Amino acid sequence: MTQTAFPWKQILPLSISVMVAFGIMLYGFSVFLTDGAAGGEFSTGLLSVAYGGGLLAAGVLAYPVGRHADRRGVRGIFGWGALLGAGGLLLFSLATRPWHVLVAWWVLIGPAGAMTFYEPAFVAVDRWCTEEQRARALAVLTLIGGLAGIIFLPLIERMISLMDWRPTVRLLGLLFLVTGGGTALFFLKNPPPTGQVATHNERFLLRTVVRDRRFVLFTVGMVLSAVGFQAVLSHRVALFEEAGFAVAGVAAWAAAASALSLPGRSVAPFVARRFRPTGVQATVMGLMTIAVFLMVDGTHYWQIAGHFVIFGLAFGAVLPLRAMAMGTWYSGPGYGRAMGAQWAAASLIGAAGPALVGVLHDATGGYRIPMVFTAILLGGAAVLIAASGRIPARHEGAVH
Repeated sequence: MTQTAFPWKQILPLSISVMVAFGIMLYGFSVFLTDGAAGGEFSTGLLSVAYGGGLLAAGVLAYPVGRHADRRGVRGIFGWGALLGAGGLLLFSLATRPWHVLVAWWVLIGPAGAMTFYEPAFVAVDRWCTEEQRARALAVLTLIGGLAGIIFLPLIERMISLMDWRPTVRLLGLLFLVTGGGTALFFLKNPPPTGQVATHNERFLLRTVVRDRRFVLFTVGMVLSAVGFQAVLSHRVALFEEAGFAVAGVAAWAAAASALSLPGRSVAPFVARRFRPTGVQATVMGLMTIAVFLMVDGTHYWQIAGHFVIFGLAFGAVLPLRAMAMGTWYSGPGYGRAMGAQWAAASLIGAAGPALVGVLHDATGGYRIPMVFTAILLGGAAVLIAASGRIPARHEGAVH
C-alpha cells in the first residue's frame, strides 16, 4: 500500500458484507433451529449435523481461501461466496427431505462462510493497512460485524412470525447476494499487499509455523474455543426455549448480547497494542467459560441474563485479538496462509461442536451435560492461549 490514508472505501463495505453474512448464516441458524422455524419440520440432530457439516466444509476451504487471498486479494472470494451462499439459502428454503438440508449446508452455505466471514477480511486488512492502521481497521471491521446479532436475530424472528421460515430464508438469500456481490463488484479492488510482494514458498511457510510452539499452542486453544463457540451460538436460543423462555425474549437477549460485544470489538485491538494479545484473550476466554456455566441449568432469569451479559461483553474482544496476535507474529505475504492453516484446524474440529451438542442433547434429553462439556473446553482454551504468548519466537528462518 503506497498511501497512508486509511482505506475507508474498502473497509466499510467489506465490514457490512461480513456483518450480513454473519447475521444470516450464523445468527440466523440459531433461529432456524427453533420449533417455529425449520426445527418444527426437521430434528435438532439433523439441523445440527447440517450446520456442523457446513463448518467442516468451511474448514477444508480455509487454507485455499487464505492462499488465494495472499496471491490475488479477496474480491473474487467475496463475490463467489455471495453467490454460493444465496444459492444454498434458496435450496434450504425449498428443502423437503433431510438430504436437501445437508446438501444446502455442506455444499453451498458452509463454503460461502469460508469466503465471506472474518478470515478473508482479516487478510484484506493486513494487505490494505499499515501496522499503525491495523488496530483501527480491525476495530471497525469487528464493530460493524458485531451489529449482525443486534440486527438479524430480532429481524429474522419477526420475519418468520410474519411469513413463515421458508420465504424468510429466500429473502435473506437475496439480501446476501446483493450485499456481498455488490461489495465485490464495486469496492474490493485488490490493492497490492503492504510493503512486500506476495510471492512465497508455501511449504516453507507451513513447516515454519507448525514448528513454532507459539502457533501450535495458540492453534489448539483456538480449536477448543471454536468447538465451544459454535456449540453455544448454534444452540443457545433452543436451550433457553427448552428451559421455558419465549423465543422472542431469548432472541432479544441475544441481540442485547451482541450490543454488549461492541465495546470489546472497539477497544480490544488498542488494548492488544499495549499489552500481550494472548494474555488479554485468555482473560476474555475465562469470562466466557463462566458465561457457559450459567447455561448448565438455565431455568432462572438471572442465569439467562448473566449468560448473555457476560458472553456478550467477552465475545466481542475475542475476534480482533486473534487477528492482532497472528498479525504480530506473521504479518506479511504469508499471513493469509498462516491464518488459513490455523482456521482450517479450528473449523474442521470446531465443526463437531453443534453436531456433538445436538446428539448429546437427543441422547440425554437435555442440555445440561453438553453445556458442562462446552464450559470445560473453553476453560482449557484460556490456559493454552495464555501459555502460547509466553513462548519466545523461533529465529531459524523467517515466516515472510
